[in-house]
Amino acid sequence: MTFFLFAKQLVDMFYQYHTLDYMMVILVVLLLIYQVALVRPDIRKRFMLTDGIVILLGLLLTITFWRSGNGYQIYFKVLSSFLIYFVGRVYYDRIKECYGVLTLAAYLVIYTNLLVRIRRFGAAVFQVRDAGGDLYYYDTDMAFAMILAMVFITMFGKNTIFKLFTVFAVCPYMVFCSDAGIQMVLMIAVYAIMAIYLMELVVNHKKLSGILLTVIILGLLMIVAVIYMPVLGFENPELIVNLFHGKFLNNSNMYTRYAGWKMILDICRKEGMLAHLFGTGMGAEIGIQSLYIKIFYSLGYIGLALALMLIISIMYYVMKVDDRKTFYLAVILAVLLLGSGVTVNSMESTQMSWFPLLFSGMVISSVQVDEEKAEGEGTYACNYNGDD
Repeated sequence: MTFFLFAKQLVDMFYQYHTLDYMMVILVVLLLIYQVALVRPDIRKRFMLTDGIVILLGLLLTITFWRSGNGYQIYFKVLSSFLIYFVGRVYYDRIKECYGVLTLAAYLVIYTNLLVRIRRFGAAVFQVRDAGGDLYYYDTDMAFAMILAMVFITMFGKNTIFKLFTVFAVCPYMVFCSDAGIQMVLMIAVYAIMAIYLMELVVNHKKLSGILLTVIILGLLMIVAVIYMPVLGFENPELIVNLFHGKFLNNSNMYTRYAGWKMILDICRKEGMLAHLFGTGMGAEIGIQSLYIKIFYSLGYIGLALALMLIISIMYYVMKVDDRKTFYLAVILAVLLLGSGVTVNSMESTQMSWFPLLFSGMVISSVQVDEEKAEGEGTYACNYNGDD
């Protein structure tokens, strides 16, 4: 597990070497088999509603893949994300012991890309508006990696001047001096969430923190609703795009996305009720730049309902986590995955989906174990008092 957590962030940089991705998937399968064989968990006792939802989504995706007869790369990428969720379920305690390697890999990712950018742009490094992805394919992928690395360093890194410089100078430079508009919005949201976490540590006021988090989440949902208004029937995409002044959402890219989204929804409307319920196809032949529209296209209304249930179920357990650092980490990862999904199909990117689902599985197992310990202590106390 230590090697996996260290290597994952680094492997994402070398996207052109697909063999590395396949090796990581094989490693995930081996990790899962090994831990299950070693621990031999009582599946009937440990099985949770969230596990069932993940399995149902996997089965629904398998049916769509079988009906389509194509899109095997999409299928295995998404299925590997579901597998990584179960890795988090069985390795929950081991993951907590490996936070140091996450921080080390994060520093390597940030400064390797920074050096590449300096070498490429030279004296014009502060005038960059499109970084070409640095070591990643797109600026969006690079910016996601920078934000994720920043989160790991903030949460698990030692408090030093170097850490502060990385978090508040290098990372924002890498993201804002790029063409990754949606990631800029998400970075601002992540900074706000981390500020709430620090405030909670200082004033120890969970209720106030909860209110502020709710405001941020609602604000992000409003932004998502505004972005999708042209798809939902609002006939003036120019007004929506101009709201962001072309900074956070590139105008030409958004017009292309709107045209693509409407085309995909038109295809879905022409299909029968069965396709509306269970999905039209894998969409391997068309690029669908939206997690939510892709779920509807591939899994239909049933898939959308299951995805919503999965999000609600995971957040239910996140709210029950005692460790506040784990709580805030889970919230941030959820914001990154779901926020990126507005303009990118984040579930088909192992870079964007693996860590959020890994920590989702870890959170659920942690809550489950804590509840079992509390029940055991309660039973012991009752028996002890009864003996007296």
